[in-house]
Amino acid sequence: MENKELLPLHMLPDIQFLAADEKLTFGEHFTNHRINFYAIVWFMEDHDVHYIDFEPFSIKRNQVFLLAKNQVHAIPAVKLPAAKVMVFSSDFFLAIEETYLKQLFLPFDNKGITIPKDNLLVMEGLFSLLLTEYRDKAELPLLLKYTSSFLLLLHRFAAHRSPQLYKRDARIVALLQLIEKHFKEQKPVSFYATHFGLTAKRANEILKDAFGFSISGLSQQLLILESKRALYNGTHSIKEIAYQLGFSDQSYFSRFFRKHAGLSPEKFRSQFAHNA
Repeated sequence: MENKELLPLHMLPDIQFLAADEKLTFGEHFTNHRINFYAIVWFMEDHDVHYIDFEPFSIKRNQVFLLAKNQVHAIPAVKLPAAKVMVFSSDFFLAIEETYLKQLFLPFDNKGITIPKDNLLVMEGLFSLLLTEYRDKAELPLLLKYTSSFLLLLHRFAAHRSPQLYKRDARIVALLQLIEKHFKEQKPVSFYATHFGLTAKRANEILKDAFGFSISGLSQQLLILESKRALYNGTHSIKEIAYQLGFSDQSYFSRFFRKHAGLSPEKFRSQFAHNA
């Protein structure tokens, strides 16, 4: 097949932080694209749907979505819905001191966070302070404080929805980050457990308590997600993708993908190639 780039990369300009209360794009928004930054998108009106890592989500007024670096996003509409937006670099993200706030960006629960009506004025005021600072002096330490405060409130709203998922356990975030780093190598559970002085059983218990699945289950989810991104991108053959993701051969990868995605890699790729 042609070595055709189907998955554009939207790049943040050479800045650490950007905020806007109007429509903001870094390229064509209506097709799938990967982002090289972090984003907080607060929708201000009901709309159709948008896609995060190929999964559809309804756009609802006063619902906030958080996107992490390297996620795939698309809003398949000619006109962008009204939204308040914050985008920032990896360096800015890493400067957030509270580890549990970074947990909000983990790509395992992409559902939007609804802002309760009683908290709308507070959130609007906080965003207004942030936007004013960005348009005036744009001092990063203050922008970081405002952003962390905004995320802290979102964490509170999300924790109310799913207390187990968003409880403040630094081990969960560290464990998830380690799995994200090594999932392509398909490490055994003991590899992750020993990093935290835990038994494999205890490490699995901690993750199951928060997410409802084991370390192996999470690794499989990440493999499927990365497989979909690579298949959509179209720059490598299925055989090459299989080896890049740690599979010993293409047939094993195809069986794994069909089992977890419900269709073959070829079928998944052809669907998007047809729509491209």
